Amino acid sequence: MRKKIFIIIPIYNEEKIIEKVVSELISKTLVFNIKIILINDGSKDETKKKIERFRDNENIIIINKQNEGHGKTISCGYKYALKYDCDYIFQMDSDDQFYINDIEQFLRKDFRENLIIGKRNKRKDKLIRLIITNLMKFIILIFHGVLVKDANSPFRLIKKSFLAENINKIENSIIPNVLISIIAAKDKSLKFISVDHKERQTGEVSIKKWKLLYFCLKSLNEIIYFK
Repeated sequence: MRKKIFIIIPIYNEEKIIEKVVSELISKTLVFNIKIILINDGSKDETKKKIERFRDNENIIIINKQNEGHGKTISCGYKYALKYDCDYIFQMDSDDQFYINDIEQFLRKDFRENLIIGKRNKRKDKLIRLIITNLMKFIILIFHGVLVKDANSPFRLIKKSFLAENINKIENSIIPNVLISIIAAKDKSLKFISVDHKERQTGEVSIKKWKLLYFCLKSLNEIIYFK
């Protein structure tokens, strides 16, 4: 029997690229038993109009909600998927920084591990974000005793049973993917797959300048006190 997979995609102000990303994802996953959940996090541009064009596709679920931020939007998708019969939940971002072909590495195999993360190879993000990721890696190592190479990578496959057991620990966090990565690492049930990464060409980074500093400090606080 083919695995049942839900793909969660949080979206914010991606009017220029979202149709391309979703169309390519549909074409590359036709052989799989999937549902795609598009979650519009209160976009201010034409994103809502763009994704509504996929409404008639029986394998696509569209959720429009008020803006809560990236982390809360991911958790919204996770909680929605957990209500349904599926084996795995895949989470990816909508900004076209990953190659859709790489998703096959995750969907074609049955993994022993509970969480499979796409580690970004030669990550094409701004220096400040690379610094934050490395700082996060060392904070996790110091306070939790596990090395998680790319804890917040938005290209990951999670076993539904594992997510269901832990959703209450992460659902109110601004960094749910980081926290679930820590849990899996402590359980020795985490695997990394190297994936290529692209520069962001369109859209809007939702966290920047002083908001990015605030987000970083709040995230580090969550990591330090997470149990």
